[in-house]
Amino acid sequence: MNPKKTRLRDPERVLHMLEAARDIQQFLQNETVETLHHDRKLRFAVERAFEILGEAAAHVSPETQQLWPSVDWRETKAFRSLIAHEYFRVDTGKLWHVAQNILPGLRFVLEDLFAELNQTFGPDHAP
Repeated sequence: MNPKKTRLRDPERVLHMLEAARDIQQFLQNETVETLHHDRKLRFAVERAFEILGEAAAHVSPETQQLWPSVDWRETKAFRSLIAHEYFRVDTGKLWHVAQNILPGLRFVLEDLFAELNQTFGPDHAP
């Protein structure tokens, strides 16, 4: 596959990551870890958004991943795999921890990354 052609899709994939991160934060706004644990719909929504975030990360080109080492690409993809394939091991406390302590910083980086990619490769979708 042509690396340049693949890299042209990066703004779209990063936008998907950014939207998923925003969704998770919105879903959990004014919620508690206890609510996340007991509300199946909320937990499924958060898990699905994390899956989207990780799947989109898996499709960001290696070139972009190397240029943005502040994103833990490997761990982002691994967390998605855990949720999708080892759903029975997903711990509500871990979901909460990642959403509250890791996601805000990741979202900040993704906003910068999307802006840079969008400028480099031309207008994509507005965030």
